[in-house]
Amino acid sequence: MVRHFRRGLLLCCVGLLAGVVTACASGPEARDPDKLFFAVRVEQDGRPVGTPRLLGFEGKRLFAEKWRPGEPLPDYRLLLQPKEEGGGYGISLDLELPSGRSRGRLGLLHGEERTITLNPRTRLTLMVMRVDSPEFRALMRAAPPRDDTSPGAI
Repeated sequence: MVRHFRRGLLLCCVGLLAGVVTACASGPEARDPDKLFFAVRVEQDGRPVGTPRLLGFEGKRLFAEKWRPGEPLPDYRLLLQPKEEGGGYGISLDLELPSGRSRGRLGLLHGEERTITLNPRTRLTLMVMRVDSPEFRALMRAAPPRDDTSPGAI
C-alpha cells in the first residue's frame, strides 16, 4: 500500500513538473517585427534640409545621412529608433545638422503624420506606416516622382 502511494505521488509530481515546463515553454509567441515605412521632412529656418523616405523594422535602429560632394559635414544625419507602443509606435530620434544636434521622441499611430519642433530653428515631420498595409500600397501607387529638396508635403 505504501509502495503504491509513493509510486502515485511520484507520477503526480512528474506530471505536475511536465505541465509547468509545457506552460512556460508555450508562453507568448514571438512575432516578427513590423516592417515600417518612414516619410521624414527636416526643415531648418523654414527651408527643407532633406526629405528621406526609409524602410526599416520595429525594434531596429534606422540611420540615414545626406552628404554633398566635397563638403566637410553632412547636410544631416538622422537616427530613428521605432518601438511598438500600444496600437502605434514610439519613435526616438536623433538629428545632427551642421548647426548642432537635437533629440526628440514622437508617438505615432499607423499612417499618422506629426511634426516636432526640435529647437527654435529646426522642425521634423514624420509619418510611419506598416509596409504590409493597404494604406502603404495605395501611397506607393499614388506617389508622384519627387525632388529631394522640393517644398512639397510628405
